[in-house]
Amino acid sequence: GILRSDVRREVLNCTYPALYVVMWAILEGNTREKTWMDQHMKTLHITKENHAAIKDNIRGLENVRSISLKDQERFTSPWTVEMADEEKFERTVSLVGRLLRDDIKLQALYHMFVMMCPLHRVVGTIQADPALAEVQVKLSQLIYRYLSAKSDLNYTKSGYLSEDSGGTRNTSQSDETSSSIMKMSEGVDDLNPDEKTRLLISLVDDLHDCVDIMQNRSLLG
Repeated sequence: GILRSDVRREVLNCTYPALYVVMWAILEGNTREKTWMDQHMKTLHITKENHAAIKDNIRGLENVRSISLKDQERFTSPWTVEMADEEKFERTVSLVGRLLRDDIKLQALYHMFVMMCPLHRVVGTIQADPALAEVQVKLSQLIYRYLSAKSDLNYTKSGYLSEDSGGTRNTSQSDETSSSIMKMSEGVDDLNPDEKTRLLISLVDDLHDCVDIMQNRSLLG
């Protein structure tokens, strides 16, 4: 079914903050890249056109290393009232970042899914909308089918990364990263498509809680 205009308006209004956390997670997942420009090019949110528009302002900075949340004053510990909130925020960023990483198509699917999943306790009546529920189910199914079909082939802005006859991925990409945050999600790559889909779905509520941590449970206010 088609979403009513009031449902669309309310859903987008209350989910867009969580999309910022998704973007930060994807960037964190790509801290293994050599430079911040390489890091940006692994994301859905930042394009060559973005870089072209600011090229005069970044001349000489092209080779600066990739940037972690920990490099930002906003996220320098301690930044939450309760340390448990800081740990939850970083764990959520780590899990989402590792699951989406440089897979542009999966990033797009998950972006749409989060966009269509408002926080239950905030908009309970909208959550009960049958058309919205149908969209959520279809998007979760698309994520599962995509993960099942792609096997170990990731779609990046440069195309698919392939494997050789021995099953080794043909890429010089290393999983090593200087990000302490990403060490919190080691082992997630070994999950099967069903487990990854379930984890991505379960993380939506955590993404919304991350927004609440930033807005209401932060030392910076």
